[in-house]
Amino acid sequence: MTKPLVRRSERAPSNAPAMIGTEDDSFKAACIVCNLSEGGAKLMLEEPTPLPSEFVLFLRPDSPIGRRCHVIWRIENKIGVRFESTFDSSKCAHEGSGVWAPG
Repeated sequence: MTKPLVRRSERAPSNAPAMIGTEDDSFKAACIVCNLSEGGAKLMLEEPTPLPSEFVLFLRPDSPIGRRCHVIWRIENKIGVRFESTFDSSKCAHEGSGVWAPG
């Protein structure tokens, strides 16, 4: 017998474009948010695409603020994610070590 899925918060239907990325900006993919809740979302990619198991979801594609996500399930081009924390790329300064080296 299959255990019923219990969610902590209600999911609201959506059909909004979003962007999947990584914190180091090494990966980007467009997606559609199919449904959304306080704790997670169901995403749909245009086609099945290899994704990291953890990534940042930018609910507004041009926003520097996103949600760190962990992939819970995947079926073809649909992905279920759990939100882990907030991510603000404008606060991630890619600075050097602070040690000056003459050139």
